[in-house]
Amino acid sequence: MRKLILQMQTSVDGRVASDDGGCWQVWGWGDAWPWDESLKRDFNATLQGVGCILMSRPMIEQGYLDHWMRMAKVLQADPHGGFARRIGEVEKVVLSNTLSASRWPRTTMARGPIPEAVGALKLVGAGDIICFGGAGFASALVAAGVVDEYQFYVNPTAVGSGDSIFRVTSPLRLIGSRSYECGIVVNRYTHAGPD
Repeated sequence: MRKLILQMQTSVDGRVASDDGGCWQVWGWGDAWPWDESLKRDFNATLQGVGCILMSRPMIEQGYLDHWMRMAKVLQADPHGGFARRIGEVEKVVLSNTLSASRWPRTTMARGPIPEAVGALKLVGAGDIICFGGAGFASALVAAGVVDEYQFYVNPTAVGSGDSIFRVTSPLRLIGSRSYECGIVVNRYTHAGPD
């Protein structure tokens, strides 16, 4: 069975979005890519092991795929730009009860309640499923109990107030942590089992 990995950029105070909507991440997904070489390499390795990207309707409608198709060209000469091409190559599933068809390549729609839709997706295909999320979609996945692994890219910034993906106490178990020269720390967690 495939696992669902939720990968989110967070602030040091646990926010995934700021109230003012400003960019507080080391990399705001633009043309300049200030992550260090080790983080770029590790990010690419994660994407290479993925067989599917799970997205929300708002994410795809707001240009996620269009952006990364453009970035695949921008990063074509970058030896670490393979992740942008991988986003275009891999299967993508949009969880939506309103969209009925996709205009994007290698992208299908899934309907229904989150536990059932994600549960069915975990049973088919090869490679893990990754979700980069927006705060609302990520919160819904967390609340539905379908996330198997969390990858938090903790940026060296406190935003003070903003969105969190957790609504209730959620005990987690650290399965990996690595700090990078650019100031980001990647923490990987799974659910803590009963004592």
